[in-house]
Amino acid sequence: MELEWLDSQIVDGLTELVLVFDERGRILFGNQAAVEKLEYERDELTECNMTQIFRQIFPGTGESAPAFDRSRIEGGGDLAMYRKNSSCFLADARVLPTARTDVYVLLAEDVTALRDMNLRMRELREEGQENLRRRNEFTANVTHELRTPVNGIKGHVATLLNEVQDPGQRRTLDIILYCCDNMSAIINNILDFSKLETGKFTIEEKEFDFYQMMDRVIATHTAEIHKKELRLSVDIDERIPQFLIGDELRLVQILNNLLSNAVKFTMAGSISVVAGKTMQTGDQVELFFMVKDSGIGISPQDQDKLFQSFTQVDASITRRFGGTGLGLAITKQLVELMHGDVHLESEKGKGSTFSFSVKLRTTQQADDTQNEVYVDWSEYTNRENTEEETGILQFGEQENRKELKKRMDKLVLSIEMGAWDKAEMLASTVKALVERGDDDIKKQVLRMEMAIRKCNHDKSMAMYDNLKTALSERLGEL
Repeated sequence: MELEWLDSQIVDGLTELVLVFDERGRILFGNQAAVEKLEYERDELTECNMTQIFRQIFPGTGESAPAFDRSRIEGGGDLAMYRKNSSCFLADARVLPTARTDVYVLLAEDVTALRDMNLRMRELREEGQENLRRRNEFTANVTHELRTPVNGIKGHVATLLNEVQDPGQRRTLDIILYCCDNMSAIINNILDFSKLETGKFTIEEKEFDFYQMMDRVIATHTAEIHKKELRLSVDIDERIPQFLIGDELRLVQILNNLLSNAVKFTMAGSISVVAGKTMQTGDQVELFFMVKDSGIGISPQDQDKLFQSFTQVDASITRRFGGTGLGLAITKQLVELMHGDVHLESEKGKGSTFSFSVKLRTTQQADDTQNEVYVDWSEYTNRENTEEETGILQFGEQENRKELKKRMDKLVLSIEMGAWDKAEMLASTVKALVERGDDDIKKQVLRMEMAIRKCNHDKSMAMYDNLKTALSERLGEL
């Protein structure tokens, strides 16, 4: 039978199996894919009947085989197609009419590999879920077990602090308490992350006093901010309702994470906190928060890493400042659970601005027009640092020299008085202020810091004198 309408070269180029057959099921043509997949020679294939290819649908052989009935394969779907050697494969098949009323085309695609891949993917997914469940159970058990000895150590150290008078011993005990607090924070972060990852974390809806909450958050960090001699400014919108309904604990956690980072990564300069009401519709309130610092900052190409789990911008950050890299990942997920977004504006060496929004409820209706926007985010997030703030880390500039002189004067007094905690903190600040200086100065600061950590008075003073001489040679008299 002539098939002048069929361009065999084009059809042979198709990856799908193509079989042309008539009403009686006789195969008139098979393309190259059909020849290869069914393992027939081309002339052998045209001597076959469709009942041989679909023998599961048309069982039997020879005279016992049922007559071909096109309707049995016209429905398409997954059909078993048999090779010459009687093995079979699963194919997605469909029958199409042609220009001739007594000739039809079957298009088929082997889906065995696809089915196997989907099955394997399902198995891997189930295996991954089971591994995740086991890991989270293990994490929960280990972290709970860790809390017992950590709390025990803290209790005994607190008791010793009431009895020990020697300054050196008290300093050692303070360091142990500090380490225990860090360990507790890490344990809590791991537990929170585990709950968030498994979707078991829930946001509570309880009424709380917003202004009381903010007072407590600021008070938590005030001591450390004053210890580092940073300037703190707080701007809270008075139009925020006093009583809000939401998860106070998690909102505090978000603010504490951002403020802790700001204090940790800022050696000199200032930290500012802004809280504003951006929208109120009925009992729905959207709040905006901003935490801005003049710290080390971060380059644009590294900013995406900040909100990833267990990630910090580079290994030196972990060595220098510590941490698991979970804080901001948890912060982002908590904000999203509270129907908000997190934003970051930062430049390396010029500080960072973290801002976020959350949606809460209130029983206090707005006195003014509903749907009014109260705070323009860009007013705060795009505000540049003052020259005083940005100049602090620019080695040799006026503000940098001024800050260095102030910190060096306080540092020598701390060393002379044996106030080693204060001296170590001031040495870290000096190290940040000379970060962009030459290598010799940075090495001298490091040597001085090491001597201070060992509470070695004579060596600390010698290292201090060497550093001050080097700074005076580079910058003039401090």
